[in-house]
Amino acid sequence: MSKRLRIWVAVAAVSLLSALVSAVFGIRAAMLVLPFYSSAVLLVSEQDFESVARRLTGSGVTAASPATITGKSGIRHEFSLVVGGSAKPKVVVDEALSVSEVNELKVLAFYVKVFDVGPEKAILCVSPRLDQRARNLAREYKITVLENEQPRKLIPMAGDAIRGILAGK
Repeated sequence: MSKRLRIWVAVAAVSLLSALVSAVFGIRAAMLVLPFYSSAVLLVSEQDFESVARRLTGSGVTAASPATITGKSGIRHEFSLVVGGSAKPKVVVDEALSVSEVNELKVLAFYVKVFDVGPEKAILCVSPRLDQRARNLAREYKITVLENEQPRKLIPMAGDAIRGILAGK
């Protein structure tokens, strides 16, 4: 089964499960299914980060998605997208998806990976949005945060941010 087909099946299964739970138990019970939907959206977004990596590679920039980089500690960290070489990446990108606001634990976990790997820039794509404590941490750690209610819109936003970084803006 191809990767695209597996992703489609995952999204379809979660959508069907959500519809069944809503029909049988009412709309409140359907909220229990939403975390699974976020996981299915994440699978789809990784596919999109791969297309961003292909476009960047096509323009002569080294990029990989997903990518694993060994940090100074010797621990291997996975990112949704890495631009530049793995020895000293220029930009690392990851995502934090949630049903409600994303809290500071996601920012802290991303910062640990960023600190260990040491890229020039770090971008965290968040849906729907960061809570205030997480926003304060991201600002303090100089993490670029891209937020959107629709996870699919984060992909072109990340691509634009990376092009700006590469252009020196």
